[in-house]
Amino acid sequence: MTNPQVQNVPPEVLRYLQGPAPEAKEFDFLIGHWNVEATRYKEDGTPALNYSALWNAVHLNEGRMIMDDFKALGPTGAPVSSFVTLRTYSETTKRWEIVGLQALQPAVPTEWHGICRDGEMLLDAIATLPNGHRVLTKIRFFEITPDSFSWESSMSLDQGDTWPKTASLKAKRKS
Repeated sequence: MTNPQVQNVPPEVLRYLQGPAPEAKEFDFLIGHWNVEATRYKEDGTPALNYSALWNAVHLNEGRMIMDDFKALGPTGAPVSSFVTLRTYSETTKRWEIVGLQALQPAVPTEWHGICRDGEMLLDAIATLPNGHRVLTKIRFFEITPDSFSWESSMSLDQGDTWPKTASLKAKRKS
């Protein structure tokens, strides 16, 4: 005999009650508090700026989502920008769905998604500038260990023909 209460529960609610998908753990390496050394690059690939940052990440919704806050620090150690991101694995799209909002400086709406492949987290982003131009970005988390990871970003302004590196960082877990 079937439970009449379960019969009236939509399948997506039943799936939610089963807990997070196994893939929801793929970004768990980011959970914690990190010291970051970062570099921004000029168009020709030479370093434009080295800076320090803080990156903090926590689970939300019983491990189904991650919220993280990346704060770039100025020369005095005070935050000069902040980017807060929400990340969740979607069983429907079979990828990470990501949204973020920038504070302390102007922001551009961005659509992100990502997959975990061969021990690396690979993200793609599309931003639309106020003038209507689209900016494509690729982000890669790699060299992931329990106490550190590397990250790099490449951007295309020509619909994917060229991908110059725009930024890189090395994160070390705070003790």
